[in-house]
Amino acid sequence: MTEPTPPAEPSTGRVRITSPLSTASTHVRRTVGQEIDEATGVGEVYMQSLIRSQLRAAATVAITLLLTVVSLPLVFLWVPGLNDGRVLGIPLPWLVLGGGVHAGVIVLGWLYVRHVERAERLFTHLVEPSDGRP
Repeated sequence: MTEPTPPAEPSTGRVRITSPLSTASTHVRRTVGQEIDEATGVGEVYMQSLIRSQLRAAATVAITLLLTVVSLPLVFLWVPGLNDGRVLGIPLPWLVLGGGVHAGVIVLGWLYVRHVERAERLFTHLVEPSDGRP
């Protein structure tokens, strides 16, 4: 016959029972640069915001230029006295289309570069703050 096993002695150590939800990792605060480097959802939002800002600036410049270049010949066609005008012996349509459009393109380019550089500067400041934080 088999001998009955003696009853187990109670454990003297304490046992802690916790919720399985409490073992989940706690939220770690990451910088914007880390969010972008790790391609998280937040990083994607920041990148899309920068790209959208640059695209909006490019579209504004392109539409302004297109409307200007298309509308000027129509203005000269609809206003009959403008075609006959001369400034320093040069026909007015040539001056406006040759000089005015080129000056306008230079100004639009300057404004575009200024806007895009400002957006990139703000984005860089957001990604790499200069106040000494990691």
